[in-house]
Amino acid sequence: MAEDLQREVWGFAQAVADAQSQHCADNRMNYWKSRLSLSVDHAKARGMDTQEIAHQCEISLSRSFGTRPLPAQAMFLIESFLRQQGVPARLNGQAQAFPRR
Repeated sequence: MAEDLQREVWGFAQAVADAQSQHCADNRMNYWKSRLSLSVDHAKARGMDTQEIAHQCEISLSRSFGTRPLPAQAMFLIESFLRQQGVPARLNGQAQAFPRR
């Protein structure tokens, strides 16, 4: 379950950053947003508390992949979306790297 959350938040982060720099269509970002939302709902239904969900998202976005940093605006958008889902994530300043394509 934790791996699913990490994968979904990372996919959403990539899509948000790409959408901001006009490298992908909004439908890709919406696809990952939907997947992340379902993953959060699934984790809650399985008994994972929101603090643990937030922690898993933070772990995913703080991993160093030796690439370009995730833009602050993208981090803000991701954090805002997670908060709308009831997840008290604190991502700003957490993520150190973002994979290149």
